[in-house]
Amino acid sequence: MSDELPTDVAKTQLPHRRTRHFRRYDPALILTPQQSTRQSDVIRYACRHLADRQTAIAFLNSYNEQLGGQPLQLALDSGEGLMRVEKLLLGTNVRR
Repeated sequence: MSDELPTDVAKTQLPHRRTRHFRRYDPALILTPQQSTRQSDVIRYACRHLADRQTAIAFLNSYNEQLGGQPLQLALDSGEGLMRVEKLLLGTNVRR
């Protein structure tokens, strides 16, 4: 007697072997030190000048017509963008 299964039975009854290897997580976006600093600055500034954290997050991630883009992305792109966002927030001071 043989321990081997017929080929048609072997493929359907044996569990599927995983072939995926573990990989290191590779983030899609790596910020420069300057971008990280501007990101933390704009988040802190928005949280100070808007009603609550959820409002600040929504503001930073939404398109703003006055700025012509997303405030968070503008702040990440340049120091000038950060200043434009801060200036806009000064005018919308809606603290709790």
